Amino acid sequence: MISFFSRQIDHRRRGNAGQAAVLFLTTICAILALVFATIHTSHLGLERIAASNAVDAIALSAATWEARGLNLIAALNDGILQCFRVIRWICIVWASLAVAACFGAGMPAFSAYSQRAPRMIRSYWKTAKQLEEWSVKVKNVTPYLVLAETAALAGKLKVTGALYPCNPRGPHDGESTLELHLKPGPPLLLVDALGPITSIPARISKWKWAKKISRTIIAVIDTAIRPILGIGGKPIRMLEPEEDFPRRQNVRFAGYKTVSPLPIPYLNWPAKSRFLMEARGEPFGGGTMEMTWGSRLIEKGGKR
Repeated sequence: MISFFSRQIDHRRRGNAGQAAVLFLTTICAILALVFATIHTSHLGLERIAASNAVDAIALSAATWEARGLNLIAALNDGILQCFRVIRWICIVWASLAVAACFGAGMPAFSAYSQRAPRMIRSYWKTAKQLEEWSVKVKNVTPYLVLAETAALAGKLKVTGALYPCNPRGPHDGESTLELHLKPGPPLLLVDALGPITSIPARISKWKWAKKISRTIIAVIDTAIRPILGIGGKPIRMLEPEEDFPRRQNVRFAGYKTVSPLPIPYLNWPAKSRFLMEARGEPFGGGTMEMTWGSRLIEKGGKR
């Protein structure tokens, strides 16, 4: 009887063989699926952050190149102002020698300086005109540098997208124009720098006994000034930001970055996910002659 029951127990145990292995495999598969899902989700999160950082870097780089162009134009404007200051001091020295010559002192020095002053004034005026031309060229070439830097950085970061505005030489009042929104400032004439000389007659005429001498001196100065004024041509205009510069001078980059495959050996996980991102940047903080332009990211919709 005892052997009968022992055989029945052994028979039932043979029918349940392998059930623990099935449970073990099911549990292992569930754990592995959870691990892979966690890894994939974490990988997507890191890729999303990388895509956002890449788009931000491209937009900030575009704004930085605009700020560099603005700083260079501000430096050229400061050079124009320095040229006018030198011209003004040349005129002050010239006027001082003229006044001294009216009183009979320093006539040889005045005559010698009258031969040198026109050449110096003419040279500094031409330098100021050249700086004005360079500032216009910098304004025209800056949008192309922005586009080139955007394309190079997008290729390096493996981002596909577009920069807005993207037209480097469109209509100046158009919203899709990438050019620097600058306008010519007030005209600067050579006669403005020659003010100390042109004011000599009014000052010397107060002394009646010096009228004859002053007329001779002013005639010499006038003869020297006329050819200098002839080289002026058009007035010099420094480029300065327009009234709506903060609203219009910004860039927006929109693009996507494809998710890279998971770095798991022997697992060819297809990378079909893409993250579409957008970022805005702008130059700020400078002026017509203040070389303090910087760049920053701004929020979507133009909110600061």
